[in-house]
Amino acid sequence: MTNIQILSGLIILLLMVIKPFLYKPAAEHFPAELSSVFTSVWLVAAIALTFPFLGHNFIEQMPDVFLSSFFFVSVLKGVLLWLFIKIQQIVNRYSTSSSVFFGFMALALSALVNNLVFNEGLTRFQLVNICCFGILGAAFMMKGDAKRLSGRGKIFFILMIVLGAFFSVADHLAIPRLGWYGHLVSSYLAMFVVCLAHGVSGADIKKVLQKKELVVAGIFYAASEFFVIFASINLLPVSFVSLFTRLAVPVVMLISAYRFKEQTMRNQLMFGLMALILALPLVLME
Repeated sequence: MTNIQILSGLIILLLMVIKPFLYKPAAEHFPAELSSVFTSVWLVAAIALTFPFLGHNFIEQMPDVFLSSFFFVSVLKGVLLWLFIKIQQIVNRYSTSSSVFFGFMALALSALVNNLVFNEGLTRFQLVNICCFGILGAAFMMKGDAKRLSGRGKIFFILMIVLGAFFSVADHLAIPRLGWYGHLVSSYLAMFVVCLAHGVSGADIKKVLQKKELVVAGIFYAASEFFVIFASINLLPVSFVSLFTRLAVPVVMLISAYRFKEQTMRNQLMFGLMALILALPLVLME
């Protein structure tokens, strides 16, 4: 790896570590739906800022985008992203560790689905890894920090795994046909429309634009999303982006153990490292 690639990977790691803690105050002090609103607002703002420079990628493919059945995959991702951020914030309010740990199980599920749909040829060892993730996920709900979640919270934790896997499959389907920017525009605008349809009040917009913690979290989310996508296209192989993203999870869990008393450092480190070790064969496959 070159120095710029290592630096890009470390930036991704840092972004993924910071993000859940910036969203924590919003999870604790505001309705979960509001997190979907302010995230959507700043994602659309990011599209508006980047469109003069990247919009030609979308405009040139616009006829193909709207006529493609994969356009509806992008739209569905945007609709479900609204739901995902809402339930992730409900989980994050009580267990920041659970709000990030789900990503390992989502990785395993998406690898299994991608193998069935695209015939990616998982090895027997990788299939065993996926089965182990199922066991690890159940153990985390019984012995890890997810055990503190209510029954409703555990259902949301499982739903996050399913949605996270769908997002990976949706990217796999839509980006080759629509282009990465067309996929982003379609998804983020669909998410914004859902927010409007759900009923955004003037008071909500005022909070989104005036509450410092919401503004900072929203801008950070949008900037980090665009940087990760830019890095995966121009700087790093997708497998390395995925690796640095997963490396952030044990770090978040350790910080959460120290700051929010989420289990013990030993418990968090054990689950984080076990998941990371199991993830490596699947990450390197991407």
